Amino acid sequence: MNLRKAITLLAILIISALVYAGCSSTARQPVTPERATPAAAATGDKGNARGAATGDAAPDFRLALTDGSPVTLDELKGQPAVLVFWTAWCPVCKEEAPVINELAANYQPRGVRVLGINIQDSPARTAGGVKDFGIRYPVARDADAAVARSYKVTGTPTVVILDRHGVVRYKDNAVPDDYASRLDELLRE
Repeated sequence: MNLRKAITLLAILIISALVYAGCSSTARQPVTPERATPAAAATGDKGNARGAATGDAAPDFRLALTDGSPVTLDELKGQPAVLVFWTAWCPVCKEEAPVINELAANYQPRGVRVLGINIQDSPARTAGGVKDFGIRYPVARDADAAVARSYKVTGTPTVVILDRHGVVRYKDNAVPDDYASRLDELLRE
């Protein structure tokens, strides 16, 4: 086998291993979802600190939706919100998209805001991901990953659930299995 074939084979093996391991940088570590109790979030036990930890006031942002219209954190306040950080090259994001589509179909009519935030893909690649994944909820582009950094996104997908005041109530690399009860609770508050 010549050197070129050996290098090509090695590159294919490395890429395959990375894809198999998943998109999340936390894929090999057990992840404990962050969850605030309603009392902690409502009373602000962690204070009004801005941050991505449960109980923190979510970091502000201003992004453009794929149609060019702006979206900000302030526009999401007043109703619970689900932020989904994703990339078009992530197979786990593609697997999670139908779950988020179902969540959006069931909860957007009840007032929950669902927003996909694509991280650093080009406009064409973002549009391709929306089409390929079958995404049926609004998507904004985080072209320079500044919002992802402020939310301390360490892998994709990352799902963040906010209460109606913009307080982080959940953050993990997947939609929680009990998302319906969580969102129902936030709608009642």
